[in-house]
Amino acid sequence: MGSKKESLRRAGAFLKDDYRRRTILLSFPSIIGSIIYAYLTGMASAISQSVWLGIMTVFYSVMIFMKIVVLRRAGLSIISRKERFTPANNYKSLCINLIVFDVVFGISLMIFHINGIHKEYPGYTIYVSAIYVLIRAVLASWNMFKAKKTNSFTTISLRMIDAVKALIILLILITSVISKFGDPRSDLTRNLNSISGIATFLIILVMSISGLLTVKKERS
Repeated sequence: MGSKKESLRRAGAFLKDDYRRRTILLSFPSIIGSIIYAYLTGMASAISQSVWLGIMTVFYSVMIFMKIVVLRRAGLSIISRKERFTPANNYKSLCINLIVFDVVFGISLMIFHINGIHKEYPGYTIYVSAIYVLIRAVLASWNMFKAKKTNSFTTISLRMIDAVKALIILLILITSVISKFGDPRSDLTRNLNSISGIATFLIILVMSISGLLTVKKERS
């Protein structure tokens, strides 16, 4: 009986938290939009036979999966009393997963740089990415700022994933522009692509470690 009352109390608190509720509900159409974008970039990688774009699509798709996991764990945090599904533990789990993701991401970028793998793109990739970046990057930055003010781990988790997705899209856009308007096989192009990748890697790493420190501070 006590467990049922606790679940109802948590559900009531969730319904009262307007921004958190809207963030979670809007995540579902956002996932659909992300799947469409992943499909388009996947098709582009197949058309251009671009290993780079294909790998970036895989990383982007992993973030979609991680967002679904966050939503699942957020639901369990409302109806379950298990310690491992508390918002703080869910956020900690996401940050750890992001660090693992970022390590694999960084190793992939290093392999591309060392082997000088050419980054091919069909022309429309630039325009699709540019439009999507303008929408997602601006929204991700603003929403991350708003999420931090709510002190809701679930909200911050969802916005953090959106920010990482925006970074991956931005990296795709930057490398596609460099490849289209520069010499794709020159050392300059190769180095610019690598610098963009390193910057993306470091931002994700800082976000993840900052999240772990936030959880630690919350519990201290």
